[in-house]
Amino acid sequence: MNIETFYNINQNELSDNRREEIRKKQAANEFEEIFARHLVNELTKDSFKLADNTTFGQSNSLYREFITDALAAELAAQRRLGIAELVETFWNRIESK
Repeated sequence: MNIETFYNINQNELSDNRREEIRKKQAANEFEEIFARHLVNELTKDSFKLADNTTFGQSNSLYREFITDALAAELAAQRRLGIAELVETFWNRIESK
């Protein structure tokens, strides 16, 4: 690679195909994070039930939301659920037709 390649990337001069590819990848990752958030939310809904009726109910709700978001973000970043790959595979099949 020559220096001009790096310069073009630095100047955000990406081809339309590459921009579309990046957008699809970001959308697939965001979809996986949304799915992970719902999954973690369902898996932990009974874990925080005991303290909901106490004076700590509001802080417990915030704590649960924080944990849910953190776990979902980590699962999506690792792409362990495979949802992003499925979405990308689906888009690739549609484009190849």
